[in-house]
Amino acid sequence: MKILLVFLLLFVCPDMLAQTIPGRVINRETREPLAFASIQPENHPRVLTNIDGSFQLDLEQLPQSLTISYPGYQAIEVNVDRSTRYLQIGLDRSGRSVKDHSEDLIGEAINRNHQNDPERALEGFKFRTYSKFIIDTKSNAGSPIEIMADTANGRAFLSEKVSENFFRSRTGTKELVTGIQTAGFDRPVYNVLAMEINPFSIYKDDYRLYKTEYAGPLGKGALRNYEYQVLDTTKSDRPAYIVHFKPKREKIVAGLEGIIYLDTTSLAVQKVRAQLLGEIRLEIDHNYEYFPGKDLWFPSEQSTIIRPGSGGKEVAVFDSSIGVGTIQPKKSVLNLIFGSANVDKNLFLSSTTRNFDIDLNFDGIIPTPGATIEVTDEAPNKDPDFWNEYRQSEYTLRDRVTSENLDVLLKENKVARKIQVKNAISTGYYPLKYWDVDLSKIFKFNNYEGIRLGFGGKTNDLISEKFNINGYTTYGFKDEVMKYGIGSRIFLNKRTGTNLNFYVSRDIQETASFNYLKGRNTFSIIEPRFVNINFFYNYRTYWAGIQHNITPNLETEFRLGREEIWQIRDYNFSVDGRQVGEYDLSTATLSFLWRPFSRFLSTPEGNRILERKFPQVTGQIQQSFEAFDGEFDFTRVGLKLEHEIKRLDLSRTEFILEGNYGFGELPLTHVFHAYPNNPNRPAILRRFSVAGRTSFETMYFNEFYSDRQAMLHIRHQVRPLRIAYNYRPELVLISRFAIGDFSNQANHLNIPFNTLEHGYSEAGFEINKIISGLGLSFAYRYGAYHLPTFDQNFSLKFTFLLQL
Repeated sequence: MKILLVFLLLFVCPDMLAQTIPGRVINRETREPLAFASIQPENHPRVLTNIDGSFQLDLEQLPQSLTISYPGYQAIEVNVDRSTRYLQIGLDRSGRSVKDHSEDLIGEAINRNHQNDPERALEGFKFRTYSKFIIDTKSNAGSPIEIMADTANGRAFLSEKVSENFFRSRTGTKELVTGIQTAGFDRPVYNVLAMEINPFSIYKDDYRLYKTEYAGPLGKGALRNYEYQVLDTTKSDRPAYIVHFKPKREKIVAGLEGIIYLDTTSLAVQKVRAQLLGEIRLEIDHNYEYFPGKDLWFPSEQSTIIRPGSGGKEVAVFDSSIGVGTIQPKKSVLNLIFGSANVDKNLFLSSTTRNFDIDLNFDGIIPTPGATIEVTDEAPNKDPDFWNEYRQSEYTLRDRVTSENLDVLLKENKVARKIQVKNAISTGYYPLKYWDVDLSKIFKFNNYEGIRLGFGGKTNDLISEKFNINGYTTYGFKDEVMKYGIGSRIFLNKRTGTNLNFYVSRDIQETASFNYLKGRNTFSIIEPRFVNINFFYNYRTYWAGIQHNITPNLETEFRLGREEIWQIRDYNFSVDGRQVGEYDLSTATLSFLWRPFSRFLSTPEGNRILERKFPQVTGQIQQSFEAFDGEFDFTRVGLKLEHEIKRLDLSRTEFILEGNYGFGELPLTHVFHAYPNNPNRPAILRRFSVAGRTSFETMYFNEFYSDRQAMLHIRHQVRPLRIAYNYRPELVLISRFAIGDFSNQANHLNIPFNTLEHGYSEAGFEINKIISGLGLSFAYRYGAYHLPTFDQNFSLKFTFLLQL
């Protein structure tokens, strides 16, 4: 049977008899590679070298002559025949001085972006897309037997997608995925949709490709970031300039090297081919189709190939520790759980997208415009007729055997379990059969409880996909008190994040804390401030709430609750002529998180963020009622604005502005602090602890309280310091300001504190990632609340940035 298949392959594919001739074109004098040099065989299409000067010719007719040329160099002819195994071709400079107008040409092309970029030139358009995502071996099998073996083995990963794409100038883009399937998996792998392998436009200032932003070769800053050289002009009905571009500041700004075909009349992009040889190896091709009625070139096909490079950057569908879907691994904490993945070094990732049914006059309404990418409920369940109708490339025999082979591979490697663990850990849990253990509840330490050990978690989908039961119990060895919490979450609609929640708990809470229900990170390996907090109060609470995402960009939560509060320290609140330390509260809380410019993926299983963009706004209002046996009537409002400016040189500036306002009968337990993080000890080294991101490092615990306050945090991270290839510490400059006041300070008995009416200031810097995720933080208090000695105003701490 195998012999029959060999002869069949020889008969059906006679081009297998073609001879492959590799080679390289260089500058004869300097030995430097000549990127995109032209190699023109007599009877074959022209071939251009890669950015390292390499090339590969597949020639059926031999012998024949090759013409090798490059601008500014003398063209030569080389003869090849069946005996040729490798070509090293050196070119000499021509010696002629020709004025280069390349930058003028590119400058004019950039000026015409508004009429050539479809997203600027058109009011609206729509089209369908077919995408094929594979991971395969880069085998250059030359014999039919080797090819047959590859076919029998199938691919390492295969995913297909069909989608409808919409654009309106006022509302932006929308991709509606109508069909998706992943070989070997019962459910589609949505991670592929979030990998950003095939960017739509080459015209943008920032060209975002697989977790990295590169300078756009036709963006606003292109002439500052790239060098250009016109190589040739094509001979066709719509001739184009072939322009070579390469990074000018590659150690500062990430860039690609390639060639761009610019229409000689409109200077619109006809085609782009770009490459990168670095941490990963990239090959990118963009092809455009001309529409005479609009005098516009529109993207028709995009393909990206990623191969292993020098290392340091992970290329994986799930996580490199999982193995399947991994091209290039990276060291990770998860390797301690899964072990290091053994990855075939010959694997490469290939993604091809073809656009069809293009309509450049779309003026309709974009369906459900909230999420950038939305997977319909029916998309994972399409039948073979659907795929046969919309596939824009051949579904090969090798594709067919992939599903069966992958099914066996996934089971042997327990991939489903590894994915479950990885997804759970990313949210702070570790799954044990039916129960996901809450990692944040296992161990903590603070000055009041001492060591705090516990166990908590929630039931997972193996129990039910419609609800979970969650809870915890924990014990403080210093205060010798057992704390607990138990509740349930009912999933009404996973796509919109609509859940009903019920909870009962007895625990302790930091005095004057204001915790936003939305926009908080519930899991952290190290909580910097928690260790040094020493002013808590006891509470028992009962609450019910509902969560709902109005759009993927706007998350909301509403709670009704009752709190029973009693003090740990000797605190009393003087109100209406009485002093109380124990009281009950009836509260209603509404919280929201609004991320208007962030990009989201919406699937039947829920929403996930594709790209976090700023500004981001978090808000919350809480009302305490005297009704329902509540003792105090007060209102607390909080609003937090976060903004970040990211630059192509990897520097960034962050701003966090937060305001809190409370009025009514407000006990000290429910006023505000400014997130102090300085232990109340005299010596600098005795105060050595972990620095926080939004805390005041020189402000002592319990030093200031306010019933109205505003805080501003400014962090500027300069470009990472390149000390060595894999050693790049980060310097962050920090400034923090806070101002506040207190209306009835005398009503809070036995607890002395200051207010912030004169304004609090501190400044400092961090050096992060000195050793792995560890760094150092330095800060100094100045201004109105400056203290007498240097030691009192200075803080020295370490930072901890751990990436899973």
